[in-house]
Amino acid sequence: MIIKFIETNNDGNCTIKQILKNKLDISSKLLTKLKTNNCIFINNNIAMVNNIVHENDIILVNFDNIKYDKTFSDKFKPYNYVLDILYEDEYILIVNKPAFMPVHPSSQNYTTTLANAVNYYLKSKNINTIHIVTRLDKNTSGICIFAKNEYIQELFIRRKEKIQMCKEYICIANGIISNEHFVVQKNISRKEGSIITREVNENGDYAKTEFLIIDRNYEKNYTILRAILHTGRTHQIRVHLADQGNVLLGDDLYANEYKIQNISQHINRQALHCEVVSFFHPITFNKISIRTDVPYDMKILM
Repeated sequence: MIIKFIETNNDGNCTIKQILKNKLDISSKLLTKLKTNNCIFINNNIAMVNNIVHENDIILVNFDNIKYDKTFSDKFKPYNYVLDILYEDEYILIVNKPAFMPVHPSSQNYTTTLANAVNYYLKSKNINTIHIVTRLDKNTSGICIFAKNEYIQELFIRRKEKIQMCKEYICIANGIISNEHFVVQKNISRKEGSIITREVNENGDYAKTEFLIIDRNYEKNYTILRAILHTGRTHQIRVHLADQGNVLLGDDLYANEYKIQNISQHINRQALHCEVVSFFHPITFNKISIRTDVPYDMKILM
């Protein structure tokens, strides 16, 4: 991918480095990689980052020139798997992740993760890097976003206020919840002594989840909800519901924490699906809105 910038408002003292950092939102870490790999050009000549830019100068940044070491490719060994692609352009790839598939490699699974599958797909398009933008728990299904290069991944963070990412989930929780619409604002932290479990803790990170009731099953004692994330903490929906006694169906981790019985009698994974993601594109700023169907195991409960 090549980014082109034309200087139209020359102040006489602006360097390439300042333009790349202040106008293109390139981080210092990425700037070092671009400089080392001769990725920056001014008027078709390789540029030094301290070069002064003049009016009508054309700056090109070729991100394809960045060379990644072997440890990067070893981390994401290609996995031949047919992806459910929801959206794709030259900058991003959005896919529907099935339940029971991890997003990224770990000591338990190095080869058959969603990231491995995305790497296989991108290699077929001569793209040799993979950059995860949004993640889901292994047993959560739904929308995941991948960037096609490091710069686009960074923009989702550095242009966060402009991008305005919004994620909506469908979830099914134990018990009958009476409120039609409610908001939970409780800080979340890692539980002491655990690398996985989170808990509500006033000393944790701020977390806000908005819930709207979709339906209730009085016979089987569960509630179907839409959850809108206003922050993005690990296990946020699961923890906010469990803290008030409404553990997600199939969520044995938090059922054990809160001593709730028979949580897995209807479904064998947490009943949580990322259904809708909307945002303003990090390059074009066009509004992108992606929706995917609720999978069968949750649909039959709804």
